[in-house]
Amino acid sequence: MNHHPANPLLSRRAFTLGGAALLGAAAAGSLGGTAYAAAPPSGEWADVPIPPLSGRAQLYGIAAPDPWHVIAGGTENAFQPDANAVMLHRGMRGWTRAPLPEGLAVVNDVRARHIADAWAVAAGPDAAARTDLLHWNGRRWTTVAGPAGEQLYAIELDGTGALWATGITADGATVSVRRHGRWTNTLTLPGSGGLNAVAAGSPSDVWVGGIGRSSADPTPLWHFDGVSWTRMPWGTTYAHWILQIEHVAPDDVWFYALEQHPLFPPPTLHHWNGSEFTVHRIPGPSDPVGGVGDVRPASLVGFLGSITSDGRGGVWVSTPSDTSHLLHFDGASWTRETAPVPVTAYSMTRVPHTTTVWAGTQVGTVWRRSALSLPGDPLVPR
Repeated sequence: MNHHPANPLLSRRAFTLGGAALLGAAAAGSLGGTAYAAAPPSGEWADVPIPPLSGRAQLYGIAAPDPWHVIAGGTENAFQPDANAVMLHRGMRGWTRAPLPEGLAVVNDVRARHIADAWAVAAGPDAAARTDLLHWNGRRWTTVAGPAGEQLYAIELDGTGALWATGITADGATVSVRRHGRWTNTLTLPGSGGLNAVAAGSPSDVWVGGIGRSSADPTPLWHFDGVSWTRMPWGTTYAHWILQIEHVAPDDVWFYALEQHPLFPPPTLHHWNGSEFTVHRIPGPSDPVGGVGDVRPASLVGFLGSITSDGRGGVWVSTPSDTSHLLHFDGASWTRETAPVPVTAYSMTRVPHTTTVWAGTQVGTVWRRSALSLPGDPLVPR
C-alpha cells in the first residue's frame, strides 16, 4: 500500500506513481553547462545523533542560519492516526525538541535567516482543512496569519528578511510577500496546477515553479524582477514539474525538475546562468558518472530527493534512484559519496558562507557534511 504525505504539494518533492515500476530515461551525463569547482569541498557525510523520534519519522524541512544552529522539521508516527509534527533545534548545547501548536501532523517547510527569526509551514492530518504558518522568535513557535483565503504550499526568505509564500485559492495559484507584518499578493495564476517551489535572492530576484495541468502545457516557471513577473521559457518537448529551486546568485540558479513524460523518467538537474538554461542528467547507481547510461526501470514512490548549493559553485543532489550515495555536480562532471545509510535525504541546506551541508532524511535522521567538527555534536558515521 502506498502512503501519501499530508499534502503532496506542501511537501515540495513528493510524488507517487502508484508503486508501478516504470521505464525511466537514462540519468547520466551532461547536456551542456559551465564547470565551476573541480571537486567537492573537503569533508565527508556522517550521521549526527539527535533526540529519538517515535515510529516512522521523516524530516521534510531543514534550515541552518549559522554554523552553530540548525532547525529540522517533519513528522513522527507518520501515516498513523497519532502522527505528530516534530521540530528539532540544535544550539551550542546540542539538540532539543521544540513544542509546536497542538493538532499539527507534519512540518513541511522551514526557513531561517537568524536563529531568533525562523518560519515554517505545517499541516494537520488534513492539510486542506488546516495549514499553519509558524514563526519562531527564539523562544517559542506560534501561529501567524498567512495571506487571507490561501492555503500555503512553500515559503522563502529574501535577502531583506521579507517572507515569500506560494499558495492556492479558489482563484488559482498565488505568490504573496510579507513585509512589516502585512501580506501583498504579487501574482495569481488562474487554473494553475500549483506553485510548490520558491527561491529568492533579493526582492528583485525571485523564482517560483510548480506543476502544470498537463504534459503539453508550458512548464510553470516564473521570475520576478522587483516590478513584474515574467514566465520563463523552458524549451523542452514535455512540461516539467519544478520540484525545487536553489538560488545562489542572479546568474547561478539550480532547478530540480521532473519531466511530465509518459514514461516518467527520473528527475533532472537544470541550471540558469543569467541568460540560458542547461540540463544535466543525474547518474543512477549503475551509470558511469562521466558517461551516458542506458534506459533503466525506475520506481518513483514517495519523495524525489533534494538539492543544495555546495558553496563553491556546484550542487549536492540526493535522489531515490541511488540512495546509497549523495551526488555532487561541479557544473561539468559528477562524483559520488557514500551516504551514511541508504535512504533519501528529503531536505538539504547549506550553512551560509561555508561549505557545510545539513540534511534531514526519510527515516527521521540528520546528516552533516563538513570538514570541521563542532563541539558537543560529534560526527558519528554509521
